[in-house]
Amino acid sequence: MPQRIRLIEVPYDSGRHGVRHGAGPGALVAAGAAARLGAHGADVAHAVVTVPDGFAVEAAHGTAAMGAVAREVAAHPADLPVVLAGNCGATLGVLAGLRASDPGRRVAVLWCDAHGDLQLPSTSGSGFFDGMALAMATGRAWQRLAAGVPGHAPVPDERVLHVGGHDLDDAERALLAASRVACLGVPDVRAGRSAAALDALATRCDAVHVHVDLDVLDPSVAPANSYAAPGGLTADELRGVVAAAVDRLPLASATVASWDPACDVDGRMRRTALDLLGLLGRLAG
Repeated sequence: MPQRIRLIEVPYDSGRHGVRHGAGPGALVAAGAAARLGAHGADVAHAVVTVPDGFAVEAAHGTAAMGAVAREVAAHPADLPVVLAGNCGATLGVLAGLRASDPGRRVAVLWCDAHGDLQLPSTSGSGFFDGMALAMATGRAWQRLAAGVPGHAPVPDERVLHVGGHDLDDAERALLAASRVACLGVPDVRAGRSAAALDALATRCDAVHVHVDLDVLDPSVAPANSYAAPGGLTADELRGVVAAAVDRLPLASATVASWDPACDVDGRMRRTALDLLGLLGRLAG
């Protein structure tokens, strides 16, 4: 029986619908995301997450989107969720939904991002809620809000591998250094250190969630968004790490986040994202 994939569209950025990064999920769906996921035989269903309209409080609306994702994932436990999201925080909802369906499964998180996303309210210079997404997922920040996401429990640091970070400030570097989150920088990937890090992760986990903020890619591929910075991975390097992770652990779910179509150059990042979805569809089988 073919794998069933649930393509979940989360068209929000900082609580606002369909603007900036929030425009990316719908644009990828329109460009054929479902067909790419299903190209290797998977049956693909499509769902769109919504949160109530009204005055957009960034943290509250962002957490509401996480909760909606968690409920969507938990309602379809036989499906493999692939989320297209404006913000990285959608991954917290995916993980919560997986946990609600199977509390005993130890899901690793392969967090591919130019930024650490480990900022705290006390360390963030911008106050950008989504820059705290991994801090929230690992229990460091916003836990009163996170408690409203059904199924949420902090992910232990030992189950997280951060990949491709190349635009971190000093506070975030210190937070990562003080954590037990394993890190693979761009130089580590190019030096062939991915295998050992993934082997270690596989000893602690039963499956893997692949999280890709597209600004992990170098802007020479195409700028994913206004936060893109030089020094990132190539598309081949990113796909190589993702494939190597799924060689070791079954794919539980995936998030592809933070594409702002207005920043794209000649559709190059759109094509790169669709290629990544094609890979995820193949690996899901």
